[in-house]
Amino acid sequence: MSRLLLTGLVLFAVAGCKRAPESGRIEEASHDHAEAAPGEPDAHGHSHGHEEEAETPTGASYKKGQGVLVKEETKKLLGLETVEVSATPFARKVEFVTQAFPLGRAEEPTHWRASGMVPTALLTGVKAGQEAALRSENGQTFSARVKSLDTTLGRINGETEVVLEFSGPLAPPTSVSFLRATLTLPATTGVAVVPRSALLRTAEGAFVYAVNGEAYQRTAVKTGAESDALVEITDGLLEGDAVVTRPVEALYLVELRAVKGGGHSH
Repeated sequence: MSRLLLTGLVLFAVAGCKRAPESGRIEEASHDHAEAAPGEPDAHGHSHGHEEEAETPTGASYKKGQGVLVKEETKKLLGLETVEVSATPFARKVEFVTQAFPLGRAEEPTHWRASGMVPTALLTGVKAGQEAALRSENGQTFSARVKSLDTTLGRINGETEVVLEFSGPLAPPTSVSFLRATLTLPATTGVAVVPRSALLRTAEGAFVYAVNGEAYQRTAVKTGAESDALVEITDGLLEGDAVVTRPVEALYLVELRAVKGGGHSH
């Protein structure tokens, strides 16, 4: 079961715990909203602006400019956790796709050159002669070395061409093969990092939910290198900020429901 589905089920369970109106008061509790324009109070004195503040039936609400507010009981049910952004030295990994070409015209070449484009900002500390790992689509692995770094082709886009050389027969040998390359960089001086679980990747970009007083505000960030457990944040957060590490997807669902799906705060 995916984590997103699991958090959705938890939110649904919380909603199911809400007390239903007593049968004898259904008519009294019902609202007639037909005459109220969006953002204007109706006959009961309630405002129905959807984007300013909307509370879901889950113990969580969204307020524009502030973020997602979560009641204490719901925090416990969701297992909501936060962590402080810290400057942490860590061994970075840079992964990218390369095209490999045989060196020479042998029918079964054993010497190859592979190249791929990488954002220049991720290559700090990479030098010619550094070791790299390559993996083919069928699972073959090879040890390679950085032959050169060339910024000519990707200067406009801020990218660098990384050229690797390696030896070994590719199966099946073809004129062009696609390989995934991994450069493992030595631990750097402290950089701002967050756990991978704190990062929300959407079509709009990368985000985290930063602690904003009593709320959790979705904040755009720019990411750098990544390790198995950590992601470098190059812009959007400062050391000492606190971010949600779980359940990021649940907070995003609350915000989407309030902003796009609508929700009345009574």
